[in-house]
Amino acid sequence: MSQRDTRSPRAVALVTGASSGIGQACAEELAHAGLLVFGTSRHPQGAQADAPIHMLKLDVRDDASAADCVESVLSQTGRIDVLVNNAGVALVGALEETAIDEFKNVLETNLFGAVRMMRAVLPVMRRQRAGRIVNIGSMMGFLPMPYSSAYCASKHAILGLSESVDHEVRGFGIRVIAIEPGFIRTDIVRRSPVAAPVEPYAAARAFPVWDFRRHVEHGADPALVAHVVVKAATAARPRSLYLPDRYSRFLHFVREVLPSGCFDFAFRRYFRLDEAAR
Repeated sequence: MSQRDTRSPRAVALVTGASSGIGQACAEELAHAGLLVFGTSRHPQGAQADAPIHMLKLDVRDDASAADCVESVLSQTGRIDVLVNNAGVALVGALEETAIDEFKNVLETNLFGAVRMMRAVLPVMRRQRAGRIVNIGSMMGFLPMPYSSAYCASKHAILGLSESVDHEVRGFGIRVIAIEPGFIRTDIVRRSPVAAPVEPYAAARAFPVWDFRRHVEHGADPALVAHVVVKAATAARPRSLYLPDRYSRFLHFVREVLPSGCFDFAFRRYFRLDEAAR
């Protein structure tokens, strides 16, 4: 990658999926903390010259787009200090209802999108001997949420990816950190496609899907997650995993301390999964 000699005197952050929700909140909070922030979207809106967030076009599913995005930041600043991998999609449907291409699209965005961006910035951060990569996961990275198998698979993978790569790059002064929020008030669920119905799953999923959407609609403000992202990006000794809200902390604790049979019974009873199967 070519770089100009003019390096930014401020730390530089790159936030994917920054046009709304958690990504937008992260970009704004990082800018408020004094970083020079570049946000991304597949369809970025034109920004004013003095806007605190500089929006770039990026499709995390595409290798060339990821490389071009990172090159654009480097050509303007000469450095990247923080990468926040937030771009993501969800999909509602039982596994049997979900087409392979639908499943692949979720993984291509949520998992391989993060992998692409990490691969693009790691050479830069290694040369700098410093950097932070913050991957936005979900409490569905440790909960077995039914009718969201593709999304759950991607978020379980994000945690494993983050922990593994963190140990690979820590010796270069780089940390990789996972954030696993719970119910956050965003429009990701409302915008989620629904797989073509196959009975009896279509009827069985009605309550779990409705209940999850209800919790998201009344969830925590995305700024709560953004505050934790800034902490992870700037702390001298960051943790490898952050649970930013009360739901994620509570459910993580319950999953850890309850015997698996007790958790399974309570989980299925709450979501009425055995009733739906009758």
